[in-house]
Amino acid sequence: MSCMEQMNNKPDNIIFVKVGTLYNEKHVNRLYNQLIQFYPDSKFWCYTDNSVDISSNVNIISPIKTLKKWWAKLALFSDKMPFEGTCLFFDLDVDIKQDVDKYLTDYNQLTVLNAYWKHGQQMFPHGYDVTINSSIVTWTAKQQTHVWNTFLSNKDYFMRKYKGIDRFIHHENIRYSLFEDGIVNTMAINDREAPVDIYNGLKYEL
Repeated sequence: MSCMEQMNNKPDNIIFVKVGTLYNEKHVNRLYNQLIQFYPDSKFWCYTDNSVDISSNVNIISPIKTLKKWWAKLALFSDKMPFEGTCLFFDLDVDIKQDVDKYLTDYNQLTVLNAYWKHGQQMFPHGYDVTINSSIVTWTAKQQTHVWNTFLSNKDYFMRKYKGIDRFIHHENIRYSLFEDGIVNTMAINDREAPVDIYNGLKYEL
């Protein structure tokens, strides 16, 4: 990455996924309103099967394949996505308190969270558990299509084998890097100040 690119860490695209009924348009609109103050020049997108009442400032992408729960996120790496340039993804159960610019240092490969809250926990091999988390992800458009293509190569098997895309990414040897520690606070512990609070499976009501 050049010096100029390091100085400008603003993402070209900020992306959400809303598939199913666990979260609604209010979650999308709230995140948009939190983020637009920090990233006024970014293009906002929502990959969704129901765009009713989502802000008109958020570009809508219709699903390219029917996938339930978290698996829909993997479609973001398809070459059919309209993104150009750098991409920053947020799950909908997060609360943005500050910009995260200083953590956005490398879009050249897939970057995910270090799940610090799992460190020290017993990891069960038969559960394929991992210490990464994809509540926040960065990458460059069209450079991670192998993630989607690998998943499609045996998707039914992967969806049975893994409880979540974090396990899929790690155990299928998808190359990734980790954000610097400090970007998030998990509300399961709520023991630190960070730019982003993540609820990570806890009930999240606005």
